[in-house]
Amino acid sequence: MSKSLPLVHLSVLRPLLAGLRARGVDPEPVLDGAALTEEAISREDATVHVMVVHQFLESCAKAVEDPSFCALVAEELNPCGWPMVASALQKGGSLADFLSTYVSGANAVASSVTAYLHLRGALAEFGETRHFRPALLPAQNDGFMIGLSLAMLRRTLGRRLNPKHVTLIVCDPMVLPKDWSCFQILRGDEMGARIQFPSRWLTYDLNTEPSDRVAEPAETFAGEDFLSGFRRLLSQSVGQGGLTADQTAALVSMTRSRLARRLAKQETTITREISAAKLSVAQGALTESPEPIEEIAARLGYADPSNFARWFKRASGQSPSQYRLARR
Repeated sequence: MSKSLPLVHLSVLRPLLAGLRARGVDPEPVLDGAALTEEAISREDATVHVMVVHQFLESCAKAVEDPSFCALVAEELNPCGWPMVASALQKGGSLADFLSTYVSGANAVASSVTAYLHLRGALAEFGETRHFRPALLPAQNDGFMIGLSLAMLRRTLGRRLNPKHVTLIVCDPMVLPKDWSCFQILRGDEMGARIQFPSRWLTYDLNTEPSDRVAEPAETFAGEDFLSGFRRLLSQSVGQGGLTADQTAALVSMTRSRLARRLAKQETTITREISAAKLSVAQGALTESPEPIEEIAARLGYADPSNFARWFKRASGQSPSQYRLARR
């Protein structure tokens, strides 16, 4: 790939096409607007100027009317079109191994940026540096890259990830989901998104606990009752920072309205199922682990532990501390 031009492999856009379809949006008009074709994206060797990618990502977010769309797509850690992600997942090892494998692969598919992993004493920083100042604010690109970085941390650390020790830096914080407020979020410049976390986490091995694995696609429970399979996916995913209704629908490759209609036939709702899954995860953690209550709250998407405590008491009849004490 030429190093004199800011180029990117088109294959990296594949998860965005899948994300558009999961939201019920036809990707064809969005591709046309950026003068792209799905055939070109399917090729392994096709490249394009990075500004075309930036424009396409912005158009995707507008098409679904969700400024956090690209971050949410990246959070799913779909290796389709991202061989460096697939390679890192297969290789396993420590978080340092995982991120290093990604960095090596990422720098081979884009000449517009340099991915890096830096150590600064007790702080590690993982991100990318742009070689060219973009004419268009790369907000959605930053959102996607931070979503991907965060997904890598969650995939590796599982329950050990403490949001209080993670800082997300993007050029426009508005592109990040509201339920990521449990992390520290800073506004950076347009020259590259990055994520900071304790360097000691780099020694942790790739997490393999079933409850912390990346959620399986909907097809894996096609042979079982839909509601049972859906609840299984929820229980695997809700403890990784909480879930919005849209994120929940994405777990089963549906739009929120379609999932709502499907659940209505089962006489339940998205909100009810999310709440039940959160309660199950919270009760399990309070009973079986010494994990601090504020960390359990953060894993379930509560930036303020007091909000978690009020919700838990309404749902169970006891405060988290009372519940834990009664079972010990």
